[in-house]
Amino acid sequence: MTITELKQYVADERKRKATEWKKQCAIHGHCKPLTDAEWRKYRNIIFSGKDNYKIKFVHNEMWTFTR
Repeated sequence: MTITELKQYVADERKRKATEWKKQCAIHGHCKPLTDAEWRKYRNIIFSGKDNYKIKFVHNEMWTFTR
């Protein structure tokens, strides 16, 4: 793939993503921040993901930090 082909590919991908975003906005509407009532309703939801600890190695010692 040459540089010109890469530039064209990137431009086409941006156009494709823009049209997809416009379709989704037409269906669901634009994203808006949570209202106070919604924030109070959903604030206790726990998101799955990284555990609540992080291990860091510094100078051959292991340090454990909790959130």
